[in-house]
This record gives sequence, C-alpha cells and structure tokens, in this order.
Amino acid sequence: MPFCTSCGAEVSPDKKFCVQCGAPMERVNTQAEPVTSTASDVPVTQPSCSGAPKLQPQKPRPSMIIGVIVVLIVIIAVVYFAGMPMLKGNPKSSEGFLQSQTPLVTPIITQTALPALQYTPTITETIPPIVKVRDARFEADYEQVYTLNQKFAFGQKVTFAHELTQPPLYIHFNLTPTIITRHRLVSIGTNNEHWENTTETSPYAWFEVKVLDAGSGSVIEKQGFGNDYSDITKQNFMVRQRGNYRIEMSGNDVNADVLMLAGTP
Repeated sequence: MPFCTSCGAEVSPDKKFCVQCGAPMERVNTQAEPVTSTASDVPVTQPSCSGAPKLQPQKPRPSMIIGVIVVLIVIIAVVYFAGMPMLKGNPKSSEGFLQSQTPLVTPIITQTALPALQYTPTITETIPPIVKVRDARFEADYEQVYTLNQKFAFGQKVTFAHELTQPPLYIHFNLTPTIITRHRLVSIGTNNEHWENTTETSPYAWFEVKVLDAGSGSVIEKQGFGNDYSDITKQNFMVRQRGNYRIEMSGNDVNADVLMLAGTP
C-alpha cells in the first residue's frame, strides 16, 4: 500500500490523489530491482510544487463568535424595546417621539402686581335723630332721644349716653322672648303616658335696663325681665333728676324694642 509523500497518509494504489491532503500520488516502478544503498547515497526527495498541499480554511476563533453573538443580541434588544411600542400603537411612545421632534414652547404670562389693599375698619356710631313723639299722650311734653330694636344673646350689652337737662327721662321696652320646642314625656305613670312636643318661653331669656351715673357709676334706676325681675315683657319707668347718665341694656334669648323720651323745654 503506497503512502502519500506529502502528508504520509496511506493511499490505495488505484488513487491518483491523496484523500487526506489532495496531493498527486507518484507512481513507483514495482518491477525494478531493489538497489541497496547507504543512507548517504539516498537522495532527499523534495515535494514538487505541483504536489503542495492545499490550504485549508481557517476555523473562526471563539472570541470572534462571542463578539458577533453579543452584537446580534444588542441589535435585537434595541429593535424590540424601541420598535414594539410604536407597532402596538402605544400613545406614550408616539407622544415621546413627537416631543423629541417638536420643541415645546412655554408661554410666558406676565402678571402685573396690584397694589396691596389696605383695610381700615370703619366704626360708625349711629345717633338716633331727635323727633317728636307721634303718640298723642307724649307729643306735647316729650321728644324721642333714643330707639333700639334688636335681638340680645349671651349677655350682649348695648350702652347709650345721655345728658338729661329736661326731666323726666321716659324709658319703655317691649320684649319678645325666644320660643323653644321640647320633646318630652307627659302623664308619666298613667295609662295616657306619651311623648309630645311642647312650645314654651326659653328659660334662659332675660333682659335688663340700668341707668347709671356717668361720673360715679352708681345705679340710679333699673328694670328688667326674667332672673330677679318679673315675667312682664312690656314695661316702662322714669328718671326724674337732671344729670349725665349712661344707660346699659343687656340680655339673652330675647328681642328688645326700646324707646327713650326726654321732656321738652
């Protein structure tokens, strides 16, 4: 069995080329007598250029394969995360795309500073006009110096000052106490025991008028309703001495209609 002179592989005699490297096989005359020669006499056989082995294609290196794989993975990831939202019609992605393409213009709103408003509380003191009394009983002898009609609550106090030069000072008040409704049990312990709604005057209703000396603060006259006074809602009284007076009115759960008259010259 001959051997390839290029790669040394064993080749079948009927083959013209080496099955391993493709080099052409040299034919050896088998009928020639063997020649005995020494090692120095044996010529060194150099492979011919025509019988040079063909270059095999180089195998790719593992590092190159890994690099190609990494590049492909990056490309796939970019296409997936950037392209899929737009293919699905994601409004956020398209909105972000439009925002990146079109610059936003922020309007500038200029506000003119208004001067600070200064609030100055105004205290108005109402002095009732002096008019002649329409009641025929007082028309000839009295004139009106003060009138008031308001609701009193939580001990509210109203003060009026008057210098009485022509006595008497006639003070009249007409009161309307607050009416309350209660749901209570009546006829307790009987067959007719039941709940009913009752209306009555507020037990906390009261009113008082005091005439004080403006200098000393001593009480000259006083009258009222509830507490230590009577339950009469319509009353009047007089101050018969000249003087400088301070009249104080106070009350709770009551509406008071007050009229003050002074004598005419």
